[in-house]
Amino acid sequence: MNRGIVISDLHLFSVRSVGEQRLASIRDDLAAADVIVLNGDTFDFRWSHFRDEEKTVKAALDWLRRFAAAYPQATIHFICGNHDCLDPFTKGLDDLAAACPTLSWHETHLQLGSHLFVHGDCAHRKMDAAGLGRFREVFKRERPRAAWLSQGYRVVDRLGITWAAHRAHFRPRGTLKRLTWHLDRAVPTWKEATAHCYFGHTHLAFRDRLHEGISFHNTGCAIAGARFAPVHFEIED
Repeated sequence: MNRGIVISDLHLFSVRSVGEQRLASIRDDLAAADVIVLNGDTFDFRWSHFRDEEKTVKAALDWLRRFAAAYPQATIHFICGNHDCLDPFTKGLDDLAAACPTLSWHETHLQLGSHLFVHGDCAHRKMDAAGLGRFREVFKRERPRAAWLSQGYRVVDRLGITWAAHRAHFRPRGTLKRLTWHLDRAVPTWKEATAHCYFGHTHLAFRDRLHEGISFHNTGCAIAGARFAPVHFEIED
């Protein structure tokens, strides 16, 4: 068996992120893993504290290079989320993956044995594959927002407004209905191959929620005040 761990929504480079601290807390788990899945929004280009697209892209690629070097025993899969699907960044990912044999990247989803990984922005509203493409189009051309907006976002978090909005919009039952609706159309054979589906995006962690015969797991996020919930899994050799 290959041992894996999946994490999502680190939102690195955002002032809201405590991603580096959360990663430090699971360093031993990462070092023991044969497979590491970074399941979207690892980086946050919209809310980057660099305020410069080129600097943020370089910092993200450098971070991934160091991450792969820190865990050389693991195969690392990077899945894009809406906040890190920026066009200049994904172009850089091609070159990085070519130079780093343990790293690969995936635009929308990844199937490993009976485990399906998808960021989860496809459940933001009801959308098929084309709809997801349209949803991400603005993020692919994103520019960093002003510093005062980022600080305002953090204040809204502290007041609990962000989390109330997330809980209202991403109720588990409705979210899973939208997620399966998307997958049924974007990946028509997914149910035949999948026992467990892992996603993030909603920032609301849960484990083993059964829906249409599939166990769903949400890995939370590394935003201050939220639950960061990596999930371990095993893949047959």
